[in-house]
Amino acid sequence: MHNTPWWVGSDCAAPLPRGPGDDTESPDLLFDIDVEHRPDHPVVARVFGSIDLLTARALRLCVDDHAGADGLVLDFSRVDFLAAAGLAVLTDTDQRASRDSLAWALVANTRPVLRPLEVLRLVDRLPVHDTVPDAVAAVRAAMVVS
Repeated sequence: MHNTPWWVGSDCAAPLPRGPGDDTESPDLLFDIDVEHRPDHPVVARVFGSIDLLTARALRLCVDDHAGADGLVLDFSRVDFLAAAGLAVLTDTDQRASRDSLAWALVANTRPVLRPLEVLRLVDRLPVHDTVPDAVAAVRAAMVVS
C-alpha cells in the first residue's frame, strides 16, 4: 500500500501534512522516474511509486522532455497508485501524440494502474501494453508507419 504516515483523531483519519523539503528528508523514495535512452529506440521512462496530485507534475515534465521523434514508453509496472492527476497526464499525452504525430505506449500490468483505466474505459483508447518489449515494438512499428 502507501507509505504515507497517517494522523488519526477521534473521528477522522487524514494524511499528515507535508512541508517544504519533506520528500528530500525521507530515506524512502515514494516516487521516482528512471529514464533510459538508447540509440534508435524509444525513450523508456520507468515510473516508481504513487502518481497523485503531488507527483503528476513530475510525470508531465518527463513526458514533455522526452516525447519526441524516437517515441516514448511509459512503464507503470511499478506504480502502486494512480490518481486522477496521473490519468489526466495520460489522456493529455495521448491527445498530444495524436495532434503532433508522436508515437507512445503505456505499460500497465498491475491492478492499481489497470483498474482506473478499465473503469474509465481508457484501456481501449490509450496504447496499453503488458510488457516493455511489447510497448517498445509497438512504438517502433508506429514510427515506421508515420
